[in-house]
Amino acid sequence: MAVPPLNGIRVLSLAEQYPGPYATMLLADLGAEVIMVERPQGGDPSRRFAGLFASFNRNKQSVTLNLKSDSGREQFLKLVDSADVVIEGFRPGVMDRLGIGAEVLRDRKPSLIFASISAFGQTGPLAQIGGHDLSIQGAVGLLRSTPNQERREDVPMLPLADISSAMFAALGIVTSLYARTKTNTGQVLDISMMDSLVSWMTPFLVPPMNNLPTRDLPPLDPGYGIFGTRDCQQMTLSIAGEDKMWVELCQLLGLSSLASLNENERSARVDEIDPLLRAAIRQWNYKDIYAKLEQHGIAFGPLIPIEEVMSNPQIKERRMNQNWGSQSFVAQPIQFNGIKFPIQRGVPGLGEQTQNFVEE
Repeated sequence: MAVPPLNGIRVLSLAEQYPGPYATMLLADLGAEVIMVERPQGGDPSRRFAGLFASFNRNKQSVTLNLKSDSGREQFLKLVDSADVVIEGFRPGVMDRLGIGAEVLRDRKPSLIFASISAFGQTGPLAQIGGHDLSIQGAVGLLRSTPNQERREDVPMLPLADISSAMFAALGIVTSLYARTKTNTGQVLDISMMDSLVSWMTPFLVPPMNNLPTRDLPPLDPGYGIFGTRDCQQMTLSIAGEDKMWVELCQLLGLSSLASLNENERSARVDEIDPLLRAAIRQWNYKDIYAKLEQHGIAFGPLIPIEEVMSNPQIKERRMNQNWGSQSFVAQPIQFNGIKFPIQRGVPGLGEQTQNFVEE
């Protein structure tokens, strides 16, 4: 059995809710030993949502410590002596007030990597504001809502700020581990959910910053969208400027009069073309048009309900479903030489491993 790349790395996680737990799950899946340091009363607040907690906390261990007490801090410092990474997700200043901030910990162990995830970062005029994902998305221009007509439906389903900051935290930690092999010195990482999401928005922000023309996202190309078939199935077309694909599609659907239009011409006439394209696709049953689109090399895909995603043959073939005991999990997506490392632990109970790491 191949050894996971982060085997032998110990991570202490004081991060709760979504970003920190997702980041440390990625590290744990790649072999790191992740020890969650949880508050004795209740632990991570997301434990009250069993499904959410289980989603991010397989492959980890849990110890409980009261970090507001002298004995709890002393036990934590002893854990730091054997750790490579500490990751926390409190508001800026909380770790310092507890007496276990970056300066204290790295004075004790200079090779330690100390990573902080916060809503707006450790510095700046918004640093002390607490904010979850929705507030970050609103602050970077991702939310759209008509004034005085706001609806709950305007709230996005996917917490992009949480996910982006988690992935940048994992990347920063792995990069710091690599740098430490050369310098034997750790790093202090400041990961802002706001900064992370701004980075993901690069193609929306760089063009206006430089007075360059923007690329419409999502594309205005009429061949880019969700479409219904005659038998009430749904599919996506994702032609995004590929004129050759557009020609193939028009020939397939009997829309030869539109085949010669290039991307700019199609985009300019999208309101006219869209109903014609939808009407043409509705003449087909799903299985028939699926086969034809695949045959002609046209970019498309099935529209799969979320409850059916994990049973999709492609997902199964890619081994994105892993089991531990009676529980099923979404596997991490990276394959190393064709290998996906198996889950080594299930989801820990609150403080389940305390006696293994904390002296009486």
